[in-house]
Amino acid sequence: MTDGMTTPISAPQRGRLLVATPQLEDPNFRRSVVLLLDHGEEGSLGVILNRPSEIATEHILPGWAESGGSTPRVFSGGPVQTNSLIALAPTSAIWRASTPITEQIALLDLEEDLEISAEDLGKVCLYLGYSGWSSGQLQAELEEGAWWTFESDPADLISDPSQSWTSVLSRQNSAARLVAFHPDHSYLN
Repeated sequence: MTDGMTTPISAPQRGRLLVATPQLEDPNFRRSVVLLLDHGEEGSLGVILNRPSEIATEHILPGWAESGGSTPRVFSGGPVQTNSLIALAPTSAIWRASTPITEQIALLDLEEDLEISAEDLGKVCLYLGYSGWSSGQLQAELEEGAWWTFESDPADLISDPSQSWTSVLSRQNSAARLVAFHPDHSYLN
């Protein structure tokens, strides 16, 4: 039960966001917003939505960059298997070979011919690597206060990564909203 000012520990599940609390100092996850792609007894897997990569799309998927339209943005999805590639997109553009993560966000199968229009290509986000937790690890981190869990929004994929953490926290109806503008280094305050 919450009174609107406490932050509940809600259960992690596929399609939810994990948002790093200010006390999470791990540089891999500091002020990160993670979309959970899978959560179960074996563990959890997600991608960091707000860590842009310096690697250009044409180095990863050359054919996509040559389409003439917008190119997908590339992000560092997490510290695990940074040579793997995951693609997500809002489901507003329907593609074959996609798996829904939520009603509004889909995981694209890059092994298939996706037939993406040049217009929709800019909505695709590519993630190098992922974030993973072994069985029980994420729950322990939630109980320690390292993460909050919130509902995702398709705009989380295409929002300004530098504002993502603040943006997600600002829309909450809980104490998390109060730290949305918490300075990155509170000792400078």
